[in-house]
Amino acid sequence: MAKVQGGYLVAKTLYDLGVREVFSLAGGHINPIYDACQKLGIRLIDTHHEQGAAMAADAYGRVSKTPGVCLVTAGPGFTNALTGVAGAHMSNAPFIILSGRSGVEENDKLSLQEIDQQAMAAPITKWARTVFDPLRIPEYVSNAYKRAISGRPGPVYLGMSYEVLYPKCDKKKVSAYNVKIPSSKSEPADGVIEDFISLLKKAKKPVVIAGSGSWYSSSDKEILDFIEGANIPIFTLNFGRGIVSDDNPLCFGPASASAPNGFRKITSEADLIILLGIRLSLYIGFGRTFNPKAKVVQVDIDSGEIGRNRPADLGIVGDLKSVLHKTNEYIKENSIKFNFNPWLKKINSWRDRERVKGDKLRSSNKAPIHPVRVGQAVQEVLGGEAMVVIDGGDTQAWTDGHYSVKNPGHYVKGGPLGCMGVGVPFAIGTKVARPEKQVALITGDGAVGMNFMEFETAIRHKIPFVAIVCNDQAWGMTKHQLEITYGKKRPKVGVDLELTPFHKIVEVLGGYGEFVDDPKDLNSAIERAVSSGVPSLINVATDPNAVSGATYAITEMMMSANKK
Repeated sequence: MAKVQGGYLVAKTLYDLGVREVFSLAGGHINPIYDACQKLGIRLIDTHHEQGAAMAADAYGRVSKTPGVCLVTAGPGFTNALTGVAGAHMSNAPFIILSGRSGVEENDKLSLQEIDQQAMAAPITKWARTVFDPLRIPEYVSNAYKRAISGRPGPVYLGMSYEVLYPKCDKKKVSAYNVKIPSSKSEPADGVIEDFISLLKKAKKPVVIAGSGSWYSSSDKEILDFIEGANIPIFTLNFGRGIVSDDNPLCFGPASASAPNGFRKITSEADLIILLGIRLSLYIGFGRTFNPKAKVVQVDIDSGEIGRNRPADLGIVGDLKSVLHKTNEYIKENSIKFNFNPWLKKINSWRDRERVKGDKLRSSNKAPIHPVRVGQAVQEVLGGEAMVVIDGGDTQAWTDGHYSVKNPGHYVKGGPLGCMGVGVPFAIGTKVARPEKQVALITGDGAVGMNFMEFETAIRHKIPFVAIVCNDQAWGMTKHQLEITYGKKRPKVGVDLELTPFHKIVEVLGGYGEFVDDPKDLNSAIERAVSSGVPSLINVATDPNAVSGATYAITEMMMSANKK
């Protein structure tokens, strides 16, 4: 009679589901899973902090479109990971958090690390469960995996005590389960495609905005066929960046009110706004800058997103790829032609005027170095094929507005939680998901310090990437908000930092580091870092007075409370 530990059943089910990497920090509760992962050949990427493990798993899930798996121990191991889980939840990333928990027999006895983990996980996951019977472990693990990627992706939680993971059980008595992934590609309802085309025929000034849903639905070809067939301009956001290359004449770049591409002006004049797998969050100004008279078509896998913050004149619930495939077929079969050339000519002139501002920053050789010049150097050295990870406040805002994204799934950033410190773990998770790609992290000095010791994780596990730190010696966005709100002469307690020698610390850990304060040295420094083949960091002295448009917008939003 073959007997196996509960921990083995966890690892074996993950293996059968295709999981080959797990991000983790060790702890006694989960030792049986560690032992089984080693036997099965599942790579354990152990971090210095559970937050780093969760964030790395989050990025892995976003980039690979398969659940990133985070394995942590009970109590503080679990609570340390919660920020990473919350980030995945708000960004709809496929993610599984597996956690040990205190013994069931010790409930309400003030046992070691006894907290109600399932209750804490429930508000920030799609599904949260605790396993009480080792024979049901494969059933629960396979169910968790399927739920993480079905419909709108998101994180799931599974807790298991030592009473479930340590005992051995008869393999023949394990409950029935399977690891086949069912299709969740829902089709649009009959008649809605005709309604969509009807609105498009009446439009004179349409605009498409594509978000992360376009990435998860793998609809890049369908979106390109749609915009090129109808000759419609498109903006992109978050993981929608690169779904149509920024080099395409119809792609106007990031959907951001502070980006130098005319987004605010164009959407305020548009008469039809087509939202493809995008939520009207803060990043897109909640849709408040849109023409209030414009018709809105919204396509989303989740019916609950239709009409959030802006009523939709036509809501289409379904898989974006399927919806656009049917739309393109309908246009083709009915030989429908559109002519939006006058609109395109007008908005191109608006975009070109805005681009002049960005071009000056990109080509500037002034010191201290502007953050936009840093992003330009990364782009010149690594081109459009590199995976780019973004972290920080003003650093993220400047990069968002000016970095040109050429390929889908190549622009990795935090999301609506607005959490800093994701950069180094995200770079690790991204490189593990796409080992054949160069990975560059552009981050601020405040943000990089928050999970800095994960550089040692990357070095120990031989996960190379290059980090370029925009070092303005401050929590820049917050410092500038204080200056805008209270004046530059007002003391700004808690926002100034020293010029931390991050590059030297990385060198001591076994990586490669350089300091740059002349923009003419940027490209060669990045080239040396890439060619080193190890985790590396270029510490760049950047302009402390560079204030992003996003900083002004957020400060204005907060100060508007005084006007109510």
